[in-house]
Amino acid sequence: MASAGATIAIALVARLNFAFHTPELHVALETTTALTASAAAFLLLGRFWRTGFLDELILSAGLMLLALSNFVFAALPAVFDLQSSRASVWSMLFTATVAALLICVAALLPRRKLAVGRRALFAVFGSTLVVVLAGTVPLASFPELLPRGVTAAVPVGAGHPSFAGTVELVLALFYILAGLGFTRRNRLTEDELSGWLAIGCILAAASRVNYFFHPSLHTDWVYTNDVFRLGFYLALLIGAAREIASYWTSVVAAASLEERRRLARDVHDGLAQEIAFIARNIQLLRDQGAEPQLVERIQRGVARAQDESRRVIGALASAVDEPLEKALAQAAQEAARRYGAAVDMELASGIALSPQEREAVVRIASEAVANAAKHSGAEVLRLYLERLDAGMRLQVVDDGEGFDEEQPRRGFGLVTMKDRADALGGKLRIDSRRGAGTRVELEL
Repeated sequence: MASAGATIAIALVARLNFAFHTPELHVALETTTALTASAAAFLLLGRFWRTGFLDELILSAGLMLLALSNFVFAALPAVFDLQSSRASVWSMLFTATVAALLICVAALLPRRKLAVGRRALFAVFGSTLVVVLAGTVPLASFPELLPRGVTAAVPVGAGHPSFAGTVELVLALFYILAGLGFTRRNRLTEDELSGWLAIGCILAAASRVNYFFHPSLHTDWVYTNDVFRLGFYLALLIGAAREIASYWTSVVAAASLEERRRLARDVHDGLAQEIAFIARNIQLLRDQGAEPQLVERIQRGVARAQDESRRVIGALASAVDEPLEKALAQAAQEAARRYGAAVDMELASGIALSPQEREAVVRIASEAVANAAKHSGAEVLRLYLERLDAGMRLQVVDDGEGFDEEQPRRGFGLVTMKDRADALGGKLRIDSRRGAGTRVELEL
């Protein structure tokens, strides 16, 4: 909306001053655009190296060509105060058109994977270089045959040559199509970089429409057009920065997951095996005349240790960002299966918790399901997860034997569940009556 308003104002209000003679700012602008486009091109090249998508390689080639064009035809002449020629102006327009076409193709091209390697890299970048040389060499060799282009001698507010103006409108069309393509891709894939590219392409299209009214190529004037053009590169810069931050976050998460899984393997191969060895040899105590109550207490302790080791292994092996409903379903089914029970589940999706909260909720649910499967006598348990306005509610329900809440219970299951709920700032309620089943409810 802002770019459209500025364009209409430029077209209709000729008295407004939309140009400023600031050579230093012009040099800074052209240098910034060249460096930003280069950084974004290298970022996309790195993404292609990881993903193998052809569109990312083409987009990298387009941005690299845009950076090279800005550096050769704009930044260097601005730094050394070189006068633009008809050949240089049209060469820049030609390379800018090829770059915009590549960006547009990358945005609209269906996603297709290539074999990552030098062959694909040389094919795309080599083809781009051949096209650019095939277009710019004749322009430089026969400048007298070229139409009059935009030069530094064009006064502020002068009319744009008709053919060059057509080129600017074609560039605007390419960027509009690219913006629509990146918008669609962002909606389908939720790729944040595509969203920033869409914003940048719309700003680039606005700058090209503004260039149609106020040509400023190769001058030391800075126009409103240049503000929109700078906005395109700033959108690239922000998108690149967000992409780099996301990449390092994913690298750290992957390294953390690998270390957690290594620890899970160590626990499984070490501690869990030792506990299983103890469980197998407890019977020897009974055979040697040990006190039955002592043997029973040791057996209960070993059973608790086995349950805890399984929970630790499961928690370590699961991804940190695994959805809560998936982690709950897996933990509940495993806990019920150990005691021959089944679980019916109704689990709401999309409930966001911190990793610590998610881990505690999963452990509470696992303990509640294990207790119900072991002591209630019910063959089918029910697990509910629902979203509340201020949080979530978890329920584990059985229609088994139940128990008298006023009588002291052996074991630490209920105590640890309440301790975990208190640590989260939640509320744990247990409703049970002998012969009427049990309901364990956690609100967070």
